[in-house]
Amino acid sequence: MTVLASEPTRKTSTATQKSYLCNGNEAVARAILDIGYDAEGYYPITPSSDVGEAISKAYADGETDLAFIVGTSELAALGICTGVAVAGGRAVDVTSSQGLLLKAEQMPAISGLGLPMVLNLATRDVNAPLNIKNGHSDLYATLGWGWLIFMAPTVQAAYDMNIVAIRVAEAVNLPAIVAYDGFYTSHANRRISVFANRDDVQRFVGPAPFVKTLRGENGRFSLLDVQHPRTFGPYMNDDLINSKVQMDLKFERARAMLPEVFAEFERLSGRRYGFVEQYGDREAERCLVALNTAGEAAKDAVDALAEKGEPVNLVVPMVLRPWPEEEVVKAIGDAKRIVVAERASQYGAGNYLANEIGAGLQRHKNSATIIQRTYGIGGLNFTSDDALAMYELAKVWPKLSDPNERQVKWYYGAWPGDESYKPDQTLVPLTAEQCTLNAGKDGKVNLRDLSLMPNRFDKHSACPGCGIFTTLNLFLRGIDGQVVFLFNTGCGMVVTTGYPLTSFKVPYFHNLFHNASSTATGVVEMVKRFKARGELPEDVTVIAVTGDGGNDIGMDQVIGCALRNDPFILFEYDNKGYMNTGSQLCYTGFKAQRNSNAHLGPRQKGKMTHHKDIIEILRGTFAPYLATVSESHATDMIRKARKAQQTVREGGFAFVKAISVCPLNWGMDEHVGPSAVEAIVNACLHPLYEVEHGITRITVDADKGGRKIPVTEAFRKMGGAYRHLLTPEFEPLVREVQEEVDRRWQRLKAMAEHDLL
Repeated sequence: MTVLASEPTRKTSTATQKSYLCNGNEAVARAILDIGYDAEGYYPITPSSDVGEAISKAYADGETDLAFIVGTSELAALGICTGVAVAGGRAVDVTSSQGLLLKAEQMPAISGLGLPMVLNLATRDVNAPLNIKNGHSDLYATLGWGWLIFMAPTVQAAYDMNIVAIRVAEAVNLPAIVAYDGFYTSHANRRISVFANRDDVQRFVGPAPFVKTLRGENGRFSLLDVQHPRTFGPYMNDDLINSKVQMDLKFERARAMLPEVFAEFERLSGRRYGFVEQYGDREAERCLVALNTAGEAAKDAVDALAEKGEPVNLVVPMVLRPWPEEEVVKAIGDAKRIVVAERASQYGAGNYLANEIGAGLQRHKNSATIIQRTYGIGGLNFTSDDALAMYELAKVWPKLSDPNERQVKWYYGAWPGDESYKPDQTLVPLTAEQCTLNAGKDGKVNLRDLSLMPNRFDKHSACPGCGIFTTLNLFLRGIDGQVVFLFNTGCGMVVTTGYPLTSFKVPYFHNLFHNASSTATGVVEMVKRFKARGELPEDVTVIAVTGDGGNDIGMDQVIGCALRNDPFILFEYDNKGYMNTGSQLCYTGFKAQRNSNAHLGPRQKGKMTHHKDIIEILRGTFAPYLATVSESHATDMIRKARKAQQTVREGGFAFVKAISVCPLNWGMDEHVGPSAVEAIVNACLHPLYEVEHGITRITVDADKGGRKIPVTEAFRKMGGAYRHLLTPEFEPLVREVQEEVDRRWQRLKAMAEHDLL
């Protein structure tokens, strides 16, 4: 058995290290802290969110002065990093799956501008359908974006590769990705070795590039160097090809320097890495190539076959860009049949890694047969038994009875399903008559008969006490006729559509975290067209539902819909956080509330900004109907639902925002929800009003009848995320919150008293 380059064996190291029990996300966070970055741009996405949460906690505790900046979307977070980098600072980011794709337009810009930074990618399959488990389709999307790509098959490697990546990135002025498997590595707890003294890490990495420039060394230019003003990101046509030549030359520099960087890291840490890890017998006829955790699992299969006298080879690439062709071909050795296993499929073509290897073998006059197998998409496990099956495939191929298995490219672990299965229809479609309110000739609604309105959705798996469906169901009591739902990603979507079941009795569509509003625009356009052509006899009300921070990441799209006056209802359940991904801060959250990335400590005391008032933002679009609602005031909500639908029927856009409790992440008992909502309204943290064609009307005046209460009385009801605000330590912050709430309330009342506002 030989190891070519990458087995992290224990050797004598020059730096003192200590044992550290952590998962992969925590290992990445520890590396970020040890390196000493200037800033992290952050937006939460499963399964990478925990990295930012750990950094946020370290900042709050005073462990780091890194600027932890929460963006309003993945693209915004990477834009923040770009600003840090072009100013000469060190920037880092973390992401997964669709979050990476939302960054896509910025990714080639960063590499093309020569801005070194590190992006940690907890790999996750790209949807649709929505899936949060492991796959490499997100990783493969980056192959042509001009980023260095390092692989981290273990928790230890996730820590180590971050340190190597920034060193190389800054040396060649290219950004770098460190890819580790979502959930398998990101959430796997292991005991690793970390450097006891951060000075050792920072000496290895070296000073930031702009610092080098200031000292007269070979560093990087900065946008802030006003004594030598330079233009970054110019307009370029014919010369662009020369810029691309520079990109390739940078990768060649990285390829040339990596062996020495790996050797230097080995001297420092005692752990050896390289372009590729080769495990087993290089003279064996059978070889398996696999990335990250699949490669780790396959080692047991190699050992098991060796004990039976069946030597096999295993190759695990550790660097994808620059592509180490020479090293991979050398590691494959004498193999005649090579199974290349990948957690992704390039549909309609050979798979990514297999194509690279095939081209390399051809250039080296190696006629070995490559068998491509896509495995593990959507988080299906890959164990040593699966690796044994891959080696068996290499042994018998192509002598297989299944014609699919005889194909060069096929899937491992897929199943065909039962063609004879014909499921019974479990939901009976609702008729327009069933969903018509009992309205009299005068058009007034008999609110006492609203209980006769059928539910548009049924059983779901939300947490006990969740306010989403209580609120949405109550709102729908005021909506006549046929309804079509579009949902942003969030708790409301996840707990209602777990395949193969659904909670909805009406048409439903889920696109992406933030795209429901724009998707609704397309739907209502077709409603108008079909109606005009007489092809849609039903009167359909389109309702887009958002929450869990969907109007942070999607606010630009919401504003666009309002400006276009698209005829649909956008309903927001505001639960004051990104609850679906673990209670990270959302900008609608209240100042000083506790979030998983807004901690309490000597440097930070919870969320640092006042809550975003989306109604007031949308007021500037002059949308015809805007309103706030609450389950504590049912009649008020239903009347506003009727107004919203009437606005849509008249061809206008309507936005309705509800306060929605989240007992799990607020840290309160499930039964407290209704009284907490009422307290929030009475404290004017969520005042009930409407803006109809620009005219403001307060529908529930907390000042009347002595209902108005201090914000502390509401916070007392709202659980552990707010309970600290009742302590003497937080009195100054609470006073500031109270003053801001009072200021906004008085401003709202003044607008309501004005004829034009």
